[in-house]
Amino acid sequence: MAPFLRSVEETFRCHGIEAVLDPEGVARPVRLLPARPDEIADFRSLQVQSEAGMFEILASDFEGFSKGTILGIGSELRKVQHVRTRDPRRYKVLLNTVEQPA
Repeated sequence: MAPFLRSVEETFRCHGIEAVLDPEGVARPVRLLPARPDEIADFRSLQVQSEAGMFEILASDFEGFSKGTILGIGSELRKVQHVRTRDPRRYKVLLNTVEQPA
């Protein structure tokens, strides 16, 4: 295993929050790193930021899942609305999520 991958996995282990992928189905426990959305729309002096929750997840943990997947974070359910890979080594995936009514 690559040393950098071990470092990324250790970061998730130490600093990640506990979550469950597909709580009503597979129910795979994972760890997420909250991320701040970097896309803010500017309209002259007004800045608009969506209420989406952005989370990083290990690519290996998200393998086999895609847009529409439900995440359970504590008592909150969130639906993945967009998936992006910004990591050049492809070890992490960025999930754009919205709150899902229970």
